[in-house]
Amino acid sequence: QVAARGNTLPLDYMTNRCRFYNIRDLAEVAGVPAQGVNCHGLFLEGAGWEDGKGEDEGYITESKMKDLHPVMPICNIFAVHIDVMDWNCMYHCPVFSTSLRGATYIFQANIRMDPDDNENRWVLAGAAMLTQDD
Repeated sequence: QVAARGNTLPLDYMTNRCRFYNIRDLAEVAGVPAQGVNCHGLFLEGAGWEDGKGEDEGYITESKMKDLHPVMPICNIFAVHIDVMDWNCMYHCPVFSTSLRGATYIFQANIRMDPDDNENRWVLAGAAMLTQDD
């Protein structure tokens, strides 16, 4: 609501954008983000995470052996107009508070995919983010 009011845009045409930094340590965050909020403490289930090179954003990848819930990098979540949002190479990832899923659904994040990937691959794999590592 704050972003919509600040930019005099209708709330019905706003969506969230999740941008994952390549850092996991809170000490490396240089203060408050220019827009949105920083979120940490998320875990990925059913997939793995590949950090980006330099300033490039990381992307979802195959899970690694014996790494059931990899820790996600710090995420900047901010609101954008739906016409500005780029859904190319994005996985609509559900975020749950526990691994029980179902009624613990919180919101839908967007996670960058490899350009050759298909979103159906991650849906069938059951890839989701969790707020706690069980």
